Amino acid sequence: MMTEAHRTQPSTYRWVILTLVWLVYFAFGLVLSSIPPLVNVIAADLSLTYSEMGVVLGSVILMYVPLSIPVGISIDRFGQKRMITVGLLLISASALLRSLVFDFQSLLFIVLLFGFGGPTVSVGLAKVVASAFEGRERGLASGLYMTGAAVGSASALALTNSFVLPFVGTWRNVFSFYGIIGFLIALGWILFAKEQPVDPTSRPNETPLVSTLQSLLSNRNVWLVAIIGSAAFLVFYGFGNWLPTLLEEKGMDPVAAGLWASLPVWLGLLGSAVIPGIASAGSRKPIIVSLLLVEGACVYLSSLANGIPLLVALALYGIVSGAHLPLLLVVMMDLPAVGAKYTGIASGLFFSIGEIMGFGGPILVGVIRELTSSFVPALFLLGLIVEFMIVLAVVLKEE
Repeated sequence: MMTEAHRTQPSTYRWVILTLVWLVYFAFGLVLSSIPPLVNVIAADLSLTYSEMGVVLGSVILMYVPLSIPVGISIDRFGQKRMITVGLLLISASALLRSLVFDFQSLLFIVLLFGFGGPTVSVGLAKVVASAFEGRERGLASGLYMTGAAVGSASALALTNSFVLPFVGTWRNVFSFYGIIGFLIALGWILFAKEQPVDPTSRPNETPLVSTLQSLLSNRNVWLVAIIGSAAFLVFYGFGNWLPTLLEEKGMDPVAAGLWASLPVWLGLLGSAVIPGIASAGSRKPIIVSLLLVEGACVYLSSLANGIPLLVALALYGIVSGAHLPLLLVVMMDLPAVGAKYTGIASGLFFSIGEIMGFGGPILVGVIRELTSSFVPALFLLGLIVEFMIVLAVVLKEE
């Protein structure tokens, strides 16, 4: 797979691997966002409450918390192709097996299976990109490959109720359909992703593992980036997973709600592809502050607005949220304590902290919605947490 010394790699192959990475993340996003458009129909069929559906939505990424750092260590030590393959196969199996669930417990167990494959894919792909690209090109590549997950998520949100469900007949068949797509992409990854010899001068085990972990865990800026990045996970899962349901409560039918809920994800492609690439190393902090300011405000406004104001809020939210996560990952990669050599371990820490917020977001929103019969208080709280991250961004030192 990719090496830290990417200059020894054929110049064109890094774009081939970027294409494969994009497809893997597309499958990831497709399965990840396959439940939100079906919340009401699944809840009705399995007799689930909003709180139980919140747990299911959050549990998609629960295993990121304990597994992200061990996965990052394993990827740094043993390479990427095999582990990413296993991760994508687990994600696809989780989608396929959802067609067999019969109650809350069985749905929760099968959805948790995604959590065993997700960290391997998320951390592994970040490692691939960090190894293959550097400088401004690394920011561009990071933004581009993350559009794969965005396109997958937007496709699930927009097409599940409008096309896929009518085509396959039942919500169970929807999951089978998405699982098959994941398996086909995994086959492409297995066939076309190439293993490459690792430059011995840049192996992560040059430094003892314990020392590396201690160095990263004691670095204030590593923690700041990870905590600020956690706001992206909080909003993506807490707001994004409940957005179709919120829009249905505003009076939209499931098809319209799915299409509107996909709008931020589609526009997130613009933010993800453009903003990380134009932000140069050492001068990204003002952009991070601006993104957080707009993102928090739009989340809250979306709970209150209708019509054109709602459309504007969702559009702005999509652009800034699309840039939030890839920009923070690039900042993490470029920290002197990290670099391409330790991106696997550092990304593991990043995702582990972030997914704590990601897991809690849907549950928090579901519980508050059930207690107050409104999404407004829950989304106000999410927006407030995002705005608080501005304080941390101000004291962050990129270099």
